Amino acid sequence: MEKYVEIYNAFGKDKPVEEQPQYHMNCAEVLLRSANERYDLNLPPESFRMLQGFGAGFYSEKTCGAFSGSLAALGALYTEERPSDQAKMTRAAKLLVEEFEKEFGSLDCDYIKKHHRDEVTACNPVKLRAGQVFDRVVAALEKE
Repeated sequence: MEKYVEIYNAFGKDKPVEEQPQYHMNCAEVLLRSANERYDLNLPPESFRMLQGFGAGFYSEKTCGAFSGSLAALGALYTEERPSDQAKMTRAAKLLVEEFEKEFGSLDCDYIKKHHRDEVTACNPVKLRAGQVFDRVVAALEKE
């Protein structure tokens, strides 16, 4: 996922500085777009627009957007059509929570920003590490 996270972190950086905010993608969108590319989810464009409200911890510094985007991607990977047994998605969600908390010490945007955000590149390092967490979760689930 790292390769794709880096691509989306850099999206729009080739534009004039005053235009760059128009191309910014929040943490949730970057993680979902990256998983879409890496795992061939074939999600429609509307899927990414739905994650606008998840940036900056719901714009309230609550649950981290990188976590939310990752959870949405796991849903696309592991949620079955109805009727279904949701055991794999349940396991995926629990494992993501566990691994994300291990990596960052919390799921809260406020905490993560205080302890893991970079002064220059903002949450780019968080998104990269969240992508690594996502890959670890998928690898663990594929072994089961």
